[in-house]
Amino acid sequence: MIKRANKLKDSPEFYNTITNTCTTNIIKHVNTITPHRISILNFEVFFPEDSDELAYKLGLIDTDLSFDEARKRYFINNKAEKYTDYPDFSVRIRGEE
Repeated sequence: MIKRANKLKDSPEFYNTITNTCTTNIIKHVNTITPHRISILNFEVFFPEDSDELAYKLGLIDTDLSFDEARKRYFINNKAEKYTDYPDFSVRIRGEE
């Protein structure tokens, strides 16, 4: 995934709402590790807002929490906005406030 991100940094490519999105690219990476794990034709793929629910249903999120509990616990938007420019961003978004 890092190689792909660096490639995009050096050679940006066309973003296509159906065939080339953040979600479809993650699916391609998951399917490289576990072939046919996620169907690219799944309608939920086209609604990235629900991609966390799809990942949960497919067992890609390692948790014993219910989906609603996990979504609430791991929601980081406020922290991400608050700590955007901090060098230890990844540590701060995981910490308790």
